[in-house]
Amino acid sequence: MTVTTEDHYTETQIFAILHRINYPLEKPDILPEPTLETLRELNYRCMTSIPFETLSLRTTKARTVDISLEGIYDRVMNKHRGGWCFSLNKLAFELLRGIGFRVQFTLARVCKPKHYTDPIRYSGLTHRVTIVRFDDSKYVFDIGFGPTSFYPLKLEEGFQIEYFGHKRRMTKVVHNEHEPEILGNPTVELWRVEEYLGDDDEGNEKWTPSYSFDERQYYEPDCDIGNFYCSSSPSSPFLTSFLVVQGTLDGVYKLLVNKEFKIRSTKGDVTKAIIETEQQRQDILKEHFGIVLTEEEWQHHDSKIE
Repeated sequence: MTVTTEDHYTETQIFAILHRINYPLEKPDILPEPTLETLRELNYRCMTSIPFETLSLRTTKARTVDISLEGIYDRVMNKHRGGWCFSLNKLAFELLRGIGFRVQFTLARVCKPKHYTDPIRYSGLTHRVTIVRFDDSKYVFDIGFGPTSFYPLKLEEGFQIEYFGHKRRMTKVVHNEHEPEILGNPTVELWRVEEYLGDDDEGNEKWTPSYSFDERQYYEPDCDIGNFYCSSSPSSPFLTSFLVVQGTLDGVYKLLVNKEFKIRSTKGDVTKAIIETEQQRQDILKEHFGIVLTEEEWQHHDSKIE
């Protein structure tokens, strides 16, 4: 199946994606209504069906992520793999659009510190998200940030959601409030998605930022630039990573990160296992993510555990 010349997925492809994510259609030949309930269910089903993964950088000759509509569809639907924000959230954008939601995409700056106590630093525009608009509200829909929210987040100061013991919230920040105005430009107010990490020793909640964005419109060439940077820059955290993340229907996050396999429970507990051989890693890929490398992928695999 190929993408039409209109550069959008066909209705047949939209139905195929709904089947891929195990969306519970009321009638097999009628698309769901573009309601908030539908949006929540779509987010949940995408997060528990399609993995966030960087295997294109490790196991293909191109060493990049194809973010053309045809390339994304082929990888997710025909090869039963996943992708990252520039591919998964583009797929989500087209899925939502095809169902009838009012959508735009925007680009975000990642600001998640490696450790909770580290200072917050903003990246370039290296993360794509989708904004969904209803008559009286707006939501961010994101299935491309690793262990991200199972449900859309409302663009409302202080909005908080809890699911399966995990928490996310939406705050507003001023990006450059401590910097002088540059070339006369005013400070920029941003939405910021934050993740709950648990309580500290004194019982105070610990929250860490994930990424920040505003509501301006970007275009596909902007995404091409961000995708190229993430695929090719020596500064990109993905350049040498072997990363696969997926949620489960009961709210568990499974993360394969290089030589570690982690399971984050609904209580926030994390269990870790060190992977000592490549066969162990391939067994984890198959058992927990349903991924089996083809002979061609194995041939191009550049980070085998020796």
